Amino acid sequence: MNAEPTILPAAGARVLPSPRTEGRKRLDKRDPRLSIAQLFSEERARQLWESLPEEHRRDHFDATNMPEDYGQAFATRTIDSERGWFTQALSFRGLPEPMVWELAWCVHQQVADGYSINIDRFQKLRRGLNLAIEHGGPSVHSVRSLTTLTHEEWAREVRGAVMRTDTSPTANLSTLVLHSVKHIQDRLAYAYHDGEWWRLNVWNPGLDRRIPQREHEPSGRKLANFSQLTTDWFREAAKWWLSVQLSTEQYVWSSVKSRLDHLKWFQWYIDQAGCAGPQLVGSPEELRPWLRGLVDSLNSHVAITGPNKGGKLAKNSRRGPLVTIEVFYRWMYDNRAEAVSVLGEPRWARLGLHHTVLFRLEDKPRLTNQLPDDMALEDEVISQIAAGSGALAAPKAEGGLDDRQAFHALMLLIRTGRRMNEVLMMDFEPLLPLLTAGKEDSQGPDGFVARLRYQQTKITGGDPPTIPVDQEVVDIIRVQQQWAREFVATHGAPEGTVPRYLFLGIQNNRLGLRPYASATFHMRLSALTGMLTITDSVGRAVAISKTHTFRHTRATDLINAGVPIHVVMRYLGHLTPAMTMHYAKTLAVTAEREFLRYKKVTADGRTAEVNPSDLYDLLHLDQRADRVLPNGWCMLPPRQVCSKGNACLTCDKFVTDASHRDELQHQLQQSEGLIARRQTQFTARHGEPMGEDNVWLAGRLAETRALTKVLVALDQVSVHEDGQLRAVRGAGAADRPEPLPATQRQEPTA
Repeated sequence: MNAEPTILPAAGARVLPSPRTEGRKRLDKRDPRLSIAQLFSEERARQLWESLPEEHRRDHFDATNMPEDYGQAFATRTIDSERGWFTQALSFRGLPEPMVWELAWCVHQQVADGYSINIDRFQKLRRGLNLAIEHGGPSVHSVRSLTTLTHEEWAREVRGAVMRTDTSPTANLSTLVLHSVKHIQDRLAYAYHDGEWWRLNVWNPGLDRRIPQREHEPSGRKLANFSQLTTDWFREAAKWWLSVQLSTEQYVWSSVKSRLDHLKWFQWYIDQAGCAGPQLVGSPEELRPWLRGLVDSLNSHVAITGPNKGGKLAKNSRRGPLVTIEVFYRWMYDNRAEAVSVLGEPRWARLGLHHTVLFRLEDKPRLTNQLPDDMALEDEVISQIAAGSGALAAPKAEGGLDDRQAFHALMLLIRTGRRMNEVLMMDFEPLLPLLTAGKEDSQGPDGFVARLRYQQTKITGGDPPTIPVDQEVVDIIRVQQQWAREFVATHGAPEGTVPRYLFLGIQNNRLGLRPYASATFHMRLSALTGMLTITDSVGRAVAISKTHTFRHTRATDLINAGVPIHVVMRYLGHLTPAMTMHYAKTLAVTAEREFLRYKKVTADGRTAEVNPSDLYDLLHLDQRADRVLPNGWCMLPPRQVCSKGNACLTCDKFVTDASHRDELQHQLQQSEGLIARRQTQFTARHGEPMGEDNVWLAGRLAETRALTKVLVALDQVSVHEDGQLRAVRGAGAADRPEPLPATQRQEPTA
């Protein structure tokens, strides 16, 4: 059978020094609560057999009764010496009847999932099982199911049978049986398990269809192994919590796996410090010191992998476990009564309010996500990558990597700025008509001709995930579609099969049901990085395998080209402007250009006397956010303190331009409406309107006069006769006198 993730758990799990160490070693992924013998049910095995189509319920398949889908899935053929031709044959004969049912059901599942069946390997497996049953030890003579023994025990019995019969040994027969039985037991574990899916210690959505998943789930770790949480009450509660979050769509599969990694740190600390059950300590007064020990342990832990290897864990690596543990306990407190019933653990009822806020703000390091300076690639670097990317598709005989899919995917990454999984998980037909078909946006050689639908797997909500694309992107997709059609056709798919994905995994994927693996793509791009050895303008090596740099580059290019931020948001698939600005690095020249687009005027409507370029330098918009107003800017020197309160509109330090015209117009309308309402109220109460000497009315009238002057200035003085952006002195009050010429000024005396 073909290699798939291991499912059945082994008895007992190891506790290693830290989750980082533990994660690097492969643990046996069998559920320690279920012994192999307890899995088998003859009635359930019969149900599996009866669930097969009638033509698939056979103990032997050959040319006379081979179903069409099986014939296409069998990867090899055997020689019929009597007939003198190549024929396909698969036999389960000679094995106990329940074992035949199990093997037939597993073969059917393999074929339905698009895997190929290697007949030679399968026939060797049958031979090894027959030898073990007929000539093995006493423990194997009465077996009726493949789950009766562990896969190690089956391999041991095969070795013994070969030695007892003096049979000409097939090379590595026991090893073949070891791995094949292991993968068959993986499938049968879920098939025989009739309880709630989340109660198993190993979750594998690829084999257990009961586990909720999105229609398009990114590739990566396919297993969530809870066996590493060795404290029973903690493990069962963690499984229940995460299953509810997954079923209610609060978490997606990738979130479940990351939260499980965080919880392993909690288990690590429990093993070190001990605990008093779900309530952790005996009294509320003991809780804070106990938790402080966890924080100190994380802060002092030495990283053994990653960029911080040999040093302390990164801030995010310390914050994540604390946040997850706190969220977990808050949820368990809210559901403590149900936890007692579902988990059969009465101690959950002892949780108190002190378990809902476990850590203080200072315990959790502030989240950091500071981007390096080289996240946005230079145009010259992009050109070099594009020019050298052909090595991905070139044959190995010519020094290339012989992977046309990786070449096409890289081209789409560069041109669209999508995330890697958004490209690799595209549907086979991702193109839609333009919403503006026939309009000027789609005209010209660089115009948009279609919409590209991608798989948004990171952010939920928002607009449908589509972006406009040009003809070059469409051509890349059409070439890749042709490659995918040829791939499934040559790998035994029925005629007319349409792959599910545009980019396909090439191992055991004859129906095109699984996408190109992100790990493979990273490996290809890493190899390309070594072949091209590209550096940027300051000599830094460019890692093409850091695919997110193409996304940052695209975002930066769009913003620096003057594309409105809400359009960039829509293109990148973001929900807030803050997400978009995190990706985009606005060039200084772009910021200055945008600032200088508009003429600046003062509160009395005159053009600002400071040159706009000097004004930009004075404001330092990226550093002087305290001088940025909703309707303009404050020119008060940095060391001075404003004494006017909120009277910006009548201040000679107030500056604005046409970019704020709508806000100023709205403010004028509101002020005039407010004056009218207050006059009506005043008249109704006192019998006469307010006079202009009224303190409140005088202030509002001064504001409206200033607003009117500013709006008139923005409409009339935007272009000067000499075409220059001349800056002239402005006053904040209409009656402020003009400054005297320098020759008439009286210098102060000492």
